[in-house]
Amino acid sequence: MILRLIVALAVAGVASLAAPPPTPRDIAQDVSFFLWTRSNPEDWNYYPLVKGDSANVASSPLDVSLPTYVLVHGFSANGDSGWPTQGKTAILELAPYNVIAVDWSTLAEAPWYNVAIASVDEVGSFTASLLDWLHADANLDISRVHVVGHSLGAHVAGSIGRHLASAKLPRITGLDPAGPEFYNQPEENRLDPSDAIFVDVIHTNAGPVLESCVGLELPSGHVDFYPNGGDHQPGCVVLGEDWTDLLAGGCSHGRSHEYWVESILALQPTEAFNARPCESWEAYEQGACPECGENCVDMGFHLVPESAQGLYFLTTNKHSPFAQGSQ
Repeated sequence: MILRLIVALAVAGVASLAAPPPTPRDIAQDVSFFLWTRSNPEDWNYYPLVKGDSANVASSPLDVSLPTYVLVHGFSANGDSGWPTQGKTAILELAPYNVIAVDWSTLAEAPWYNVAIASVDEVGSFTASLLDWLHADANLDISRVHVVGHSLGAHVAGSIGRHLASAKLPRITGLDPAGPEFYNQPEENRLDPSDAIFVDVIHTNAGPVLESCVGLELPSGHVDFYPNGGDHQPGCVVLGEDWTDLLAGGCSHGRSHEYWVESILALQPTEAFNARPCESWEAYEQGACPECGENCVDMGFHLVPESAQGLYFLTTNKHSPFAQGSQ
């Protein structure tokens, strides 16, 4: 039990014995915004947006007539690699959109999880101020902005929604919102349904730290998806030992963004993450959920906002492609 706790906290980044770096004094120096469009789709060729610099935005490839996706990484990650760039590539393959990655890696650096937690609201507020400024300066249509955040980034996404002043954010997608230090937080301090007109959440490593989980089990959106029960994902656990999940680098925690990225280019009906409404995973496994028909929806990118409410469950494959289509 103690070993499991140590492993879980280490992977989550809660390193209380490590001395934190100096508290950042200028959020504008610690948060960057990387823009990709079809005119600059390569990972390395992002355009750095600078809040308050009208000439910078005027020279950018930002097309305010198109939908905009804002991607927010989590702890010990960054905005110009990993799932944000994978998601960017898939989104731009799908259609000519704007994709903005929020890079707050300086504040989310391992092992200082305490610094990252303390920075969540400030990063969210600063990102909201960028969107408000783009709305005022470049006529960015907030009604076509969709924010997606993983782990701590999901709570940053919620903060963006809370601080946005120009309009209500239409949609937030939370990818396995971080659990440690958020289990008992009130709604105003974490991702919750009030942060956007529509909030959808994918839980893949949700549960107590003592069960080797680092995600928030509590429903946090208008609709919450729990693939494979939402705690440990197929292909991540060896011989039934949950702790191997975290030794593999938080495999189940990362499945949330893998599922979401895969869903972008998923085709109906065979490649989609078809999910069924149900009261619990146990009921789902027992076949006690309603027949799909019009009740089922597709988890991920193509979920139609406000088309679903409550808890949804589904199963996935052990390896990519993960989606099993209609179930």
